[in-house]
Amino acid sequence: MNFTNKFLERQDYELAEECWKGMEALLVDLAKGIKSEDRSYPELMHLEGIFLDLTDRTQAHPRVPFGTEERGGFFENFVKDLGFGNRKVVWKFTEMFNVDKYVQENWFVSTLEMDNAYFDEMTKAKELYVSRRINFIEYFFKRLDVYNLIEASKHHKYYKNVDINKYKNKIKNIFKDMPSMTKEGEFDI
Repeated sequence: MNFTNKFLERQDYELAEECWKGMEALLVDLAKGIKSEDRSYPELMHLEGIFLDLTDRTQAHPRVPFGTEERGGFFENFVKDLGFGNRKVVWKFTEMFNVDKYVQENWFVSTLEMDNAYFDEMTKAKELYVSRRINFIEYFFKRLDVYNLIEASKHHKYYKNVDINKYKNKIKNIFKDMPSMTKEGEFDI
């Protein structure tokens, strides 16, 4: 299990780096006028949603549609021959993503429903995130902390032997220059 957990940890760092690149591309397109500001909220929620979906070890977070492409690289065929996919996420908006439907879905592991205080805490965190009063990394860390406290089985299983403080610091460092969308269409850079 330790190998799987370390693999998933490294994958999260790669996802964070790629997500940040996708966000940067969106910000550049907005600054150049290539994309209109009314598209910024759904497109940003889509990028963040991919990250939140793929890093949720409980698989309770709503599925967020995304494309994939060949990863390429020196070991491309070797990895495929071993039976592993060699694909990576395409961090671009898809019209298949409906932000209104996404925010209405259940985002939490069912174990959370057994503890009203933590359920209320996560519900509040989701509301704050969706209204852009906290950013998605703050929501992500709240989910991480609460799922650790309630020992959600899959979450606990796949974060076992992961140094959570080191993990959080590395994720924070990747997103350190991320501007916050303070409300729909407005960024605090």
